[in-house]
Formats: sequence, structure tokens, C-alpha cells
Amino acid sequence: MTPPKYAAFISPHGFGHAARSSAVMRALHDRNGARFEIFSTLPRWFLNESLAGLHRYHEVECDVGFRQASALRIDLAATRAALERMLPFDERLIDRIATDVAAAGCKAVLCDIAPMGIAVAERAGLPSVLLESFTWPWLYQPFHSEEPALEALGSELDRWSSRATVHVRTEPSCFDGTDGFRCHQVDPISRLPRSTRSATRDRLGVPSAADFVVITMGGYPEEMPFLPRLSEHPDIVFLVTGAQETHREGNALLFSNRSPLYMPDLLRAADALVGKLGYGTISEAWREGLPAAFVSRLDFREMPPLESFVRERLHGFQIRPTEFGTAEWISRIPELLEMPREERGVGGVGDVARILDELVVRGSS
Repeated sequence: MTPPKYAAFISPHGFGHAARSSAVMRALHDRNGARFEIFSTLPRWFLNESLAGLHRYHEVECDVGFRQASALRIDLAATRAALERMLPFDERLIDRIATDVAAAGCKAVLCDIAPMGIAVAERAGLPSVLLESFTWPWLYQPFHSEEPALEALGSELDRWSSRATVHVRTEPSCFDGTDGFRCHQVDPISRLPRSTRSATRDRLGVPSAADFVVITMGGYPEEMPFLPRLSEHPDIVFLVTGAQETHREGNALLFSNRSPLYMPDLLRAADALVGKLGYGTISEAWREGLPAAFVSRLDFREMPPLESFVRERLHGFQIRPTEFGTAEWISRIPELLEMPREERGVGGVGDVARILDELVVRGSS
């Protein structure tokens, strides 16, 4: 039988949605040989790192989320303006994409918090799966007084989200189950490593006996005044993402966000993580059982549920944004490295792959 094809609409807000969806698509390929048509504005290199040879890329702005001034600061005015340009969805654009999806032979649509995919699925007569741990309207609610237009814009997104054929909610979830959707609840979803701990260290030039700490703020740049202080721990190797350029400074390996990095391999090779609190990073740290110091954004509604998950399921400690900038946390790196590591299973990725596979099987019978 010819392997099935799926369309995927993935929010480009950070890399967490792409990591989660890539894990599902890889598991689905392993299950039934699936191929994918991906619609997003995510960097091509990220998708190629996770799904090389399994997908075609279509550059379509399918979601806004938040516009970011930096990794820790959102731009509400820019967010509102971008949503107003996108909503309501352009009927001609939905028609064109639906035609492309049908012509490619897609049998179902995966949407990682990108409701445009649901509109396309309806137009193409296909079932849709909405993958989420929160919704954008839920995150917009605290900002309605500052940007009133976000309320109506969020309602438009909710209207489409409610029309998905299947809702899948992943842990760590930011909902209490009272939003009116009947959801499949699954464990955290993360990509699997492809390389061994020793092979990744060899590739990076990290000695096998050295303590190795990954510092990442996700897919957005952030000022890094702490870099000079990393030399206070000369026996520790640090890998830092989000730098201006990729190079080495003493005991720090600095990588720009333009440089391909497969984070699951880095976390398998690492002994601890310092990172912005976000779904993708936390899920992949959870799978490795990696001690984690996390930077939380105080004005973001997603943070308390994620913080609770980290405190209950991971070893580590919190870094407040002001502390991150002043580098007070660097003195606690030895403490972080002393915390135990507890490797987990593969999480909920197989459950979502099964749901997508069964949608196609039912539709073909």
C-alpha cells in the first residue's frame, strides 16, 4: 500500500510546537510510513533536522501566537496587528491551500495550535487533529484591558479550534478541563535522541569526563550579560544557544539560532539544563530526567502550570528574569549538577500517532 500523507500546520512561535509536532510525525512515519506536507514559517533547518526526507515545506504564515521583543518580552501591539492581518482567514488563501492539500493526497490534517489548519481541513473535506497544551485566546485573556481587540480576535481563533475533529491535550497542560472540549489527554511529547551521549560530545569537542551544561532561551534572542561569568567554572563546558554568531569563547560553545542543533542529542549529552520555561525544552528535559534551572516570565499565564510540572516532575530550581540578567544563578551551577538524573519513557507521542493513523484507517474503510 502507498504510505498515507498528512498535512501539518505548525505554529512558528518558538521551537516548542515544531519539536512536539516533529516527534508526532516521526512516530507516525515509523508506524505507517507516512509523509507530510508542512505549512509554516518555521526555519527549514529545524524541520530538516527532525524530518529529513519525510516532508515538503510550504512557507505559509499559519499562526501568530505572540510577537516577541525578546525571549522574555512580548510585544502586544505587534501581536494585535499581526492577528488583525490574519483574521478572519482569507477565503482565497484557504481555498488555495485546501486545493494544494487535496492535490498532494493528504488524508488528514495535524494542527499544532494553528487553527488555520482546521479551516483548511474543513474546506478540503478532511479530518483534523488539534494538538495543544494551551490555546492562544486563553493566553490573551490577561491582556484584554491593555489590547481590547485581542478578545474578539481570540474568540475567532476559539471558534475554529472548537471545530477540530479530535482534540489532543498534552502534559504539562495549562487547562483544568473546563473549556468545553472533550480532549484526549496524553503524557509529554518530545523528540527522541538520534546520537549517543559520547558521540555528541565527541562532535562538539566536550571531554567525556567534563560536566556539560546547556543554556537555551528557545527560538528567540536574549541579551547575555552572564557570558563572562561562565569562566568562573573553568572545568564546566557550557553550550549556549541564541548567540549572535556561532563560535567558542573559552569554556563556552556559542551557537546562533541560525545554526542547526538537534536539542534531544544535546540534552542526552548534557548533565544539566538552564533554559526559558517552555513546552518543548521542558518536555525534552523531562524525557531525559535532566536537572533543570528554569527562567520564568512573570506576566505569562502559561508559567504557573509549567512551574508546577517542573517542581513535581524534575529536579532543579527557578531563575527569575531579573536574576537571569544579573547572572546570580551561575554560582548555583554546581548545586544543579549535584541533582539526580532520572530518565523517563517516551511519553505520549505514540498515542497521538495512533490517533492520526486511526483517522485515516477509518476514512479509508
